[in-house]
Amino acid sequence: MKRHVRTLGIIVLVILVTLACQIPTGLSTPDSNTVNTQIALALTQTALSSVQLLPSATTGVLNQDQNLINTQVAMALTQTALFNLQASPTATNTPPQPASPNTLGLPTATDTQAPPTATDTQAPPTATNTQAPPTATNTQAPPTATNTQAPPTATNTQAPPTATSTQEQQDIDALIDSSNILIYEDVAEDFTFIPYVKRALASVGGHHQYVGDAMGTFMNKLDSGTQWDLIIVAAELRTAISGDYWTVIKDKVDDGAALVSEIWYLDSINDGKIAPLMRECGVKLQRDWQAKATYNRLDYGMYWADPSSPVFNTPNRVERFGASLTVPAWKFGDIGDLLEVTDGSKAQILASLTQGQDSAYGLLSSCMDGQVLFQTFSSHNYPTNDMIALWENYIIFTLTNHFQATP
Repeated sequence: MKRHVRTLGIIVLVILVTLACQIPTGLSTPDSNTVNTQIALALTQTALSSVQLLPSATTGVLNQDQNLINTQVAMALTQTALFNLQASPTATNTPPQPASPNTLGLPTATDTQAPPTATDTQAPPTATNTQAPPTATNTQAPPTATNTQAPPTATNTQAPPTATSTQEQQDIDALIDSSNILIYEDVAEDFTFIPYVKRALASVGGHHQYVGDAMGTFMNKLDSGTQWDLIIVAAELRTAISGDYWTVIKDKVDDGAALVSEIWYLDSINDGKIAPLMRECGVKLQRDWQAKATYNRLDYGMYWADPSSPVFNTPNRVERFGASLTVPAWKFGDIGDLLEVTDGSKAQILASLTQGQDSAYGLLSSCMDGQVLFQTFSSHNYPTNDMIALWENYIIFTLTNHFQATP
């Protein structure tokens, strides 16, 4: 019976030691060493108490040798307990290990997720690592007059037709269709020439008094009392309109008639009765234009001083003449005149012998607000179709300005 009691005591002691070794230490805190020491002392007392209760197997009483043995057993158990407690991991000197299943299913410092810290958690959004909220700097600004396309204006877009401009143009077209035009063209009876002016008139309305080369009839028509809207003098042949003709023509211009004159021989009558008209126009003779001894058609090209002028665009677009004809009508001697604008004049050089000139070396000059044109080169020295188109433009240009200026 006593042996059974002793055996039971030893079993109880072993169970206590085993439980002591299995006490979870992962939850250790900075005071865990103190707790471990207290547990060791308690285990020591328990061990000593258990061992002292063990009597001798032979006598049933405790003797000195038995006490020594019991003490040694207790000390050994104590050392084992202390060793197990010291070897247990703590949060201070042992890195955390992966969580292991525990029988109670209680969360521990090992198998629970550590609270977020500035080191192992994602930093909160800041202006550095997050997308900045929309501002006037990094977002598209609302449409303003500065960064959006401006609505069409009369400055940067072509103005749409208005009732006024359309009506005005219709009125001018109607006036041209009812206009009175007196025409002198001295090549009309010379069948070696195509009458450019007569061809051009076929595309223009109005009442035409075409007298051809009949100089007497021309003067009679000038003196007839008819209110002429346009007078055309195409004197290309060597039979010249001069003297009193220009006095009468100037009177008609002063009365409001428009004038287109082809006059290549101005140098020979410059000081005559045409002089008052030239002064009023604001142009004067610069020099005579003579053909070179050796003909080169490229020497007789001309430049448009203002390519956008209606003279070269309405109703026909006419490109500048880069050269004269290969076989011109006139290639020897006097082939024209060069004009220049007088000081303070509003006259314009529209076509010149020299590129970039708008006040000198003039071969086509405009004055009196576009109601008068002087062509001082020979029409039949240049391409036929282009010259016919250019003559039509002359007629429309001067008549339009004439009716715009007429009250």
